[in-house]
Amino acid sequence: MGLTRRHFMTILGAMGLSSCAGRTVTRLTPHIPFVGDGPISFAAINDTHVLDAKSVGIVNRAVASINADQDIRFTVVLGDVATGGRWPELKLARDSFDRLDNPCFVIPGNHDVAPSSPDIYANYARAFGDPNWREDRESWVFIGLDTCNGTASDVTVPPERMDWLRKQLRHIGEKRPIALFTHHPFNPNTKAYRVANADDVVGLFSEYNLRLVASGHYHGNQVEERDGITYVTTACCSTTRDNFDGTPEKGYRVFRLEDDAVAHEFIPLET
Repeated sequence: MGLTRRHFMTILGAMGLSSCAGRTVTRLTPHIPFVGDGPISFAAINDTHVLDAKSVGIVNRAVASINADQDIRFTVVLGDVATGGRWPELKLARDSFDRLDNPCFVIPGNHDVAPSSPDIYANYARAFGDPNWREDRESWVFIGLDTCNGTASDVTVPPERMDWLRKQLRHIGEKRPIALFTHHPFNPNTKAYRVANADDVVGLFSEYNLRLVASGHYHGNQVEERDGITYVTTACCSTTRDNFDGTPEKGYRVFRLEDDAVAHEFIPLET
C-alpha cells in the first residue's frame, strides 16, 4: 500500500514540522526569501469518474505509470474522483490511489458529493479527509481548495473558504512560491466553467508568489500564463467520460518545479 496522507503527516511531524488543524505549517519566519532546494516533481490527475470495478482500470494504469517515474514525489487528485459521490465509488478510487508509492492529496469535485445525504461530504471525508488542505514541501507551499457548491458545474468560492485561504497566507512568506489546486478552472480564458469569483480568489495572493493554479472539471488540456501565474486544466483520466474539447487522449500531468519556475507535461494513457 502507498504512503497515505495520514502516514505522511506523521513523518512530517518527526521531521520537525508542526500541525495546525490537520494541516502542516513549517516553523519558518514569514517574509524571508526562499532558495530552491532542487526540483520537485509531482503528478496531477483529475476527473476519473470511477463508477465500478471496470472503470477503475485506467486509474490503476495511471498509478502504475506514476510509480514508475522515480522523480515524482507526490500526486494530487483534482476532483471528480467518483461519478455520484457514493461510498463504493469513492472506496474503489481510494483503494487504487493507496497503491501509489508516494503521498497522495485529494480535493473534491462536484461529482464527489452526495446531494441526497444530510452531510453531502460524508462519503468523501470518509475516503479522503479534509476537502481543504495545505502542505509545505521544501521551498514551495501547496494548497488544496474545495471549490464545490454542491453538485453545480458553475460555482463561486464562498466567503468562509476565502477566509480559510487568508488564514493560510498569513503563515507564508511573500516570496515563497505557491501552487493552488482546485477542481473548477481558474484559467482566464477557459472554454467553460471558470469560477465566477476567480479574480477575487487570485487577488488574495496579490502580495504573495502564486505561480501555479492547476484544476480539473474541464476535461481538456488548457494552458495559460498571466501575470507570472501558470493556469492549467488537463484531459480527464476516465473511461466513463469523454473530454469536453473533443480530443481522444486520456491521462494525467507531471509538473516539475525548480525555484519558482513551472514546467509540465501531459502523459497519455492507453484506454
